[in-house]
Amino acid sequence: MMKKKVVLILCIILGLLIMGCSNNSNEIKTNVDDNEITILVEKDDFAYDITWKYFKIYGYAERFELETGIKVNFDVINGNNEDDYEKKMNTKLYLNEGPTLIFISDDSTYKKYIERGIAVDTQGKIPNLTKVYDSLLTDGGYFIPVGMIHYPVILHRREFNKLKIDEPKLNWTKEDYLSIKDKWLKLQPEYFCFTDYNELITSMINNLEILNESIKRVDLNNSKIIDYINNIRDEIFSGKYIINKEYTYKDFYNMILNYTSPQCKETYDLKYKNNYKDMKKLWVFDNGLKSLKVSKWINASYNIYLPNVINGDDNVLNVCGFLVNRNGKNIELGLEFLNGLLSDEIQLEMFKSNTGESYPVNKDIEDEIDKIEKQINEKVAKEKREGVKHLVRKDVNEKAIVLRKYIISQVKTGNYKRRCNNKIVMQIEEMIQKDFVKFIFADEAYTDEELGRELQKLEYNYNIWLNE
Repeated sequence: MMKKKVVLILCIILGLLIMGCSNNSNEIKTNVDDNEITILVEKDDFAYDITWKYFKIYGYAERFELETGIKVNFDVINGNNEDDYEKKMNTKLYLNEGPTLIFISDDSTYKKYIERGIAVDTQGKIPNLTKVYDSLLTDGGYFIPVGMIHYPVILHRREFNKLKIDEPKLNWTKEDYLSIKDKWLKLQPEYFCFTDYNELITSMINNLEILNESIKRVDLNNSKIIDYINNIRDEIFSGKYIINKEYTYKDFYNMILNYTSPQCKETYDLKYKNNYKDMKKLWVFDNGLKSLKVSKWINASYNIYLPNVINGDDNVLNVCGFLVNRNGKNIELGLEFLNGLLSDEIQLEMFKSNTGESYPVNKDIEDEIDKIEKQINEKVAKEKREGVKHLVRKDVNEKAIVLRKYIISQVKTGNYKRRCNNKIVMQIEEMIQKDFVKFIFADEAYTDEELGRELQKLEYNYNIWLNE
């Protein structure tokens, strides 16, 4: 999947620095004269993740400096593409006394650093790491999670009610979603754009066993893939979607793969402008775990918030964190920094904050989060009894609380896992999304025999690439 690139106004940073915190600095002893650490981070992750989405990291760094006297530097790497970023990152990581920590954004890969021996196993070295949900520590103490997001599915209630069916339960499945979507599209066709194509292709990739990582082999030329391609083409041109009838293959190619093209802009604009008529909200930036923020939207719009099962039960958590660089300067101070970031107080501030999307990975503060929600509702109920009127509802919506607890239950059991952090898998997905456009949007449909020959060529090329 393409890494998200978001440009933010830098002055947002100024609003991210107000917080109280405790870093538990007494729990890890250090004897280092040069009191500084450096965090290696990609430019876009610094602008978006560290200073906004997971803003506690940046704000905590400021407070950490003030409380401990330990200087926190950010070594921000600028690159033209993923390969360029990786080359520039590597030049830093093999230096003697290089960057102390490596920031890993929610859609970054990190296992390469473990496999190359760059990352340090921190088990037993960060006391507060024992507070992290076990399912987030699948790589032992190498990857240190600090914040997580689950982007829910949001259904427009007014449109959903037209189906005259029961509201989905929180434990709904991808099959439930597809069934509801099919009923909806038959009732009210939607404008088609690249987001619809990506959803259909991603569903295919997750359904079918295309990649066998253990033997480095891709299997594309089989009846399941051929049937799926035919089914997707039939679905798109079935009348369930509103499509420009004048479009040729070249137009569709630009619509799907060239985000600056007139075709892409035209179809996306139509999709966006008419999204209020669709059953599902187009873009969702709310964290389903942040009940205080989600409540405001549910209270205002009464829309339906559900766990995101569109791509199945795995890869539905966006988790950011850090690796400790084996060649880093002042590693002990870096461990102290991470220990404070995982402390109860800082993690609780992450939940309470209205700025930033991240939710705590610290399981020990669950009861405190329950208390915060309960106290808010008790205060609102008391004010209501006293005749205090609010222009908008101030309570924590019960549905938002139930959604949060359900997602947490899935994290605990390991049903919800971190988004794909394997570079090979991500690259294969991108290749399939690009290469299958010609099959699905061809001016004349391919026969099964023609698809077989084309898929055989792709399979051969993919496997050569995998084994280079």
